[in-house]
Amino acid sequence: MDDFWSSNKTQNFTGAVVLVIVSSLSVYLLAQNSQQWTTQLTLTSALFLLHITCYFIFTSEWALNSRQRLFVLLCIEIAAIASLYFLVSISFVAILGIVWIVQVTETYPIRTTGWLLLGVVSLYTISQLFHWGGSSLMLTITGSITLGLFHLFAVIATHRAKREQELREETAALNRELLATRELLTEHSRQAERLRIARDLHDLLGHHLTAQILQLEVATHLTDGQGRQKVEQALALGKLLLSDLRTAVSELREDEPVNFIDAMHKLINGVPGITVDLNLRSVPEDTQIAETLLRCTREALTNVLRHSAANRCFIDFHADDTCYHLRINDNGTHCGAITPGNGLKGIKERIEEAGGCVEWSNEQGFNLHIRLPVDRLVTDKCPPALTTSRA
Repeated sequence: MDDFWSSNKTQNFTGAVVLVIVSSLSVYLLAQNSQQWTTQLTLTSALFLLHITCYFIFTSEWALNSRQRLFVLLCIEIAAIASLYFLVSISFVAILGIVWIVQVTETYPIRTTGWLLLGVVSLYTISQLFHWGGSSLMLTITGSITLGLFHLFAVIATHRAKREQELREETAALNRELLATRELLTEHSRQAERLRIARDLHDLLGHHLTAQILQLEVATHLTDGQGRQKVEQALALGKLLLSDLRTAVSELREDEPVNFIDAMHKLINGVPGITVDLNLRSVPEDTQIAETLLRCTREALTNVLRHSAANRCFIDFHADDTCYHLRINDNGTHCGAITPGNGLKGIKERIEEAGGCVEWSNEQGFNLHIRLPVDRLVTDKCPPALTTSRA
């Protein structure tokens, strides 16, 4: 139940209901006062309808996929609100401005929202002076201050809810990374234990068996008859046992494939707001490389959630003779060159430390290409990263 009331759909629905009620009451009161349908009433109704239509488009997936569309819709809405402020003298029409400033808070940083808040309250104050002149100046000022406080409260509440949502998403992302890393650490610990056992078998049993075989070989030269035959049998068994021990040690030293697939699935499981398509055609043999790829994938997904209006993300991992390739693409819309932020810088630094390179671009969504050498002792020369992408 709590999830229902805190969801974006519920908030959007509530905003739509508020706009419809305010618009309907305003048109009804204006019609009652004028006693007949006038051109001004038609224009007012059209502006209310335009504002409601823009609000519905603003909350749709079509608009959310483009920041430019959101900007245009907000401009149309504030133009309609400004016109209504001067056409309608009913005070509760100012509720439209409160709904609009909530939309702005969800879209832009708090500093930008603060300046727009001052603008919309000033616009309302000017409209009230236009309607009532200086005859009720004190009433206009107190009303504007009260309305400004309502706007401020709406901005603070919305910004706090937005920040809490971001923190929840960050916590969920860190938890997914923790589960994926734990999977790799468990595998790494298992391999380390196998290596320790193999080393102990080789150093302890191997040493003693070799010494025993040497003693038995000496004994074959010192005994004759049936005793020599028994010593030779013991020598053969000792050599067979040493051979089996070496085979067992070799098998223990062989690294099992890293459980990279399960770790990646745990990383992308439950990512909010987007559908992640995962295509793993190879598995890295080195645990450190696998962990590096996991951390970069998590950071890339965080970038998609924060900076992109995408609703789908594609992750492809494969290997050729020299390199591992990790490609992460989304279907968001990105305009212009964007300077890399901490996210992309962190990915670049992490990959370069491992001897790889990173490329990114914003053609048909955001595209990230990570290359890591299969042999960590050999690093390929990678082309310089493209800088026409987002932070």
